[in-house]
Amino acid sequence: MSFSAAADKFRLLTRGRRFYVVLSGVVLLALLLRAGVSVQLYDTGAVQRPNAVTDMATYQRLAAAVRAGEWPRVFDYQPFYYTVFLPLVSWLSPAGRPWPAVLAQVVLGVAAVWLTGLGAARVFGRRAGIMAALLLALSRFHIFYTPYLLLEVLQSFWMALIFYCTLTAWSRNRGRDWCLLALFCAGSTLTRGNALLFVPGLLALLAWRNWRRWGRMAVLGGLFLLLFYLPQLPYSWRNYQSTGRWRGPSVAQDKVLALGNTPEAPAGGLEYPRSYHYWCGLSDAPEAAQRVSVSRQVWRWLGRDPLTYLELKFRTLLLFWDRQEIPNNVDISVAQGHSWLLRFPLLVNYSLLGSLGLGGMLLCLVRVNIRRSCLLYALLAYCLGTVAFYMLARFRIGCLPLLSIAAGGGIRLFWAGRQTGGDAYRQRLHLRLLLVLAAVFLVNSAYGLYHRYCEPALQRSLRPGGLALDFPQERVIYDHGPLSVGGRVFLQLEEEPLVVEKIFAIPPDWQAEIAGQPAVVWLQIHAPEGLQPGFRLTHAGQEYYSEAVCLDRLESWCRFRIPKLRVVSGEVRVLFHLRRYGKDSLVAFDASRQYQRTWFHEAGGEKADPGMELCAELAVPWGQPAPEP
Repeated sequence: MSFSAAADKFRLLTRGRRFYVVLSGVVLLALLLRAGVSVQLYDTGAVQRPNAVTDMATYQRLAAAVRAGEWPRVFDYQPFYYTVFLPLVSWLSPAGRPWPAVLAQVVLGVAAVWLTGLGAARVFGRRAGIMAALLLALSRFHIFYTPYLLLEVLQSFWMALIFYCTLTAWSRNRGRDWCLLALFCAGSTLTRGNALLFVPGLLALLAWRNWRRWGRMAVLGGLFLLLFYLPQLPYSWRNYQSTGRWRGPSVAQDKVLALGNTPEAPAGGLEYPRSYHYWCGLSDAPEAAQRVSVSRQVWRWLGRDPLTYLELKFRTLLLFWDRQEIPNNVDISVAQGHSWLLRFPLLVNYSLLGSLGLGGMLLCLVRVNIRRSCLLYALLAYCLGTVAFYMLARFRIGCLPLLSIAAGGGIRLFWAGRQTGGDAYRQRLHLRLLLVLAAVFLVNSAYGLYHRYCEPALQRSLRPGGLALDFPQERVIYDHGPLSVGGRVFLQLEEEPLVVEKIFAIPPDWQAEIAGQPAVVWLQIHAPEGLQPGFRLTHAGQEYYSEAVCLDRLESWCRFRIPKLRVVSGEVRVLFHLRRYGKDSLVAFDASRQYQRTWFHEAGGEKADPGMELCAELAVPWGQPAPEP
């Protein structure tokens, strides 16, 4: 069968009521896949007994407390999932089994597929609606998150529902449609706060739709805001009573913002570096005069060093669209060992869905109308609402319905005008192909190429001295980048000692103050806590031995204590003597940082540049001796 014949047959399948029959078949497929994977993963530990440090266990504990009438003193997380959704569905299982939540999330995932098909049909036509629904139905990661006590599937349902209701409110312009849309936005914002960015766009849409009726526009706008904030008010008021400050329905804004916006923050992944704790401590200072919010500290950093901050956010933006999945709470590679359905080759990975979705967004820019503008705004608002904080794989699940709509529309737009043929069509096809290839590059290669070839040079330019942090209790200098999503590699140690010279560049105004002071040198390795690796460090002709391995920032470190630091020509030089200390004797380097301040000493006395920096840190306590081990 030729392509034209297949396209004509597909067109016939989507006419009239047959569209809903085909869409129902896609929804049935989505139901079978989500139910099947949920059954296969139901008895795994992550579903039945989540680790105590995960969000899943926290949601489970908080929901059980709310159901028992014990409300939290403050709402740290966005509260809808554990104060409304989980308590409502858990009444089906008084014993506290997770199956009611799993069942509810299967239904929500299937409903998101249905709404995605309807939304795409309204924007791009019915064939695009079927393709969009099919892409979401087969989305591997949307299926994967179904059985876990995480809010991702719920948020994806909110996104599909909000977009569909936005199209309905625009076309009908009835007051009740705008009111329902406001309530749905409130529920989504109470589930995850990045939906807050939808509100300005929706208010602008409301104003445009009622531009010639000023009174109606003012009343509907006021009612929209009232209904949007009213569901948040009980949570906000309880937080105000507990903290004495108006902090909204969740008090974790500063913590979440600090995770991705400090000088040490990674573009993706979850880390708790020193600056995170310091900034959060300032925002929670007991005295109002000493209190500095994290948002204000971010603005100060942006004012001092705008290019470094913008480079961090640019990396986060690339990661949002990049195909790699940054695991958190659950890992699909582990789950695939328990579910053959998750390994099914016909399921759609993000690399394909993201490429098609981003390609569809770019194709929409060629000819924009109000419905396509709504889709573009929704995707960009969701993207920026995530990039403003930090990036994890599960944060992208919420926008998969929107991406599927853009992907289905992109496929439809790519072949639009095929019947006409001619030179004009071929020229348009060349432009469309170029846009799709650009999307494929951005999703599958852009971050990797930037991280490998551009980031080291940019960091040398923006931070020539590495990272120098001035805290009230200590000063810290190091050259490596983030420890989670970055360029960290582990080098296997052998019996023959590896001699590594590490140079720390000291800021000019610090040199006189830290010279002669006690210091602690941190070295990241891979070892269990309490192990004694037996490493040796040489500084200023003196030898020092490593302490037992300790855990800090969720990583393993060994420490060396230097009683008197020597600064020569603005540098502190230390020499590590590293050798095998066990079965997996690994020491960390960062290939995304290349300052030429890490050198391997060869047996013949020559120095070799490894092209990466040792993950070592120099910490100098403020005016006090280093603490005893």
